[in-house]
Amino acid sequence: MYDGTVDPQEYERVHFAEERHFWYRGLHALALAQLDRAIGSRNSSVTGISQRPRVLDAGCGAGGFTTQVAARAAVIGIDFSPLALGFTARRGLTRLARASIEAIPLADASVDAAVSLDVLYHSAVRDDLAALRELRRVVRPGGSILLNLPAHPWLRSSHDAMIHGARRYSKARLREMARLADLEIVRLGYWNSTLFPALALFRLAIRNRPAASDVSIPPAPINALLSALLRFEAWLFQWLPLTPGLSLFAVFRRPLGA
Repeated sequence: MYDGTVDPQEYERVHFAEERHFWYRGLHALALAQLDRAIGSRNSSVTGISQRPRVLDAGCGAGGFTTQVAARAAVIGIDFSPLALGFTARRGLTRLARASIEAIPLADASVDAAVSLDVLYHSAVRDDLAALRELRRVVRPGGSILLNLPAHPWLRSSHDAMIHGARRYSKARLREMARLADLEIVRLGYWNSTLFPALALFRLAIRNRPAASDVSIPPAPINALLSALLRFEAWLFQWLPLTPGLSLFAVFRRPLGA
């Protein structure tokens, strides 16, 4: 069943690329490092499974990241695409639901953290601020929301069109969204900065070409080098602000008592 959210062939490409492609390796390293900081001592191997932190993966896609979260938390994955959920289920995950990020089927304050990687920018999300407020609703007071989003509206290209991307973000836009959603900003910064000059020029060069995906795995030595660079950025992100990059990563917190 195709629901019009992402082209079926793109889900297949992502499913087979998530564990190997340098960009996914870097993104997952960054998101997992920030998630570990967010859930902190609640993720303890000695507390027992009943006390494991609860994490929502909102827009789980083909499930590569969800699988990694499952090793450290009780994870719930939602996606609007039955095709995406099918790929995720193939990985052995069962706590899945077909749902929009704008109408999450969870109770108020029911998870310790919510992660949403490259979802709010999608054309299927009609109101990105409403979606952020919905993430806030399901996260407990003091809990965290982690977002990855494409940066720089001027970088929109044929790849965005292929994956139905409706918007790219600036730091100012994300700060304003956090304010309107009554969220505290814990961390907000660029990443994928090492490759930014070359990839920005590439995206600008192809911006007027027919819609096409750029999800393809480079030759192994290049892929390994780029994976190492982005993993280093993921580590550096915890300590220093990075120069402008292709993506923005945000960690927001729902205030205690709110």
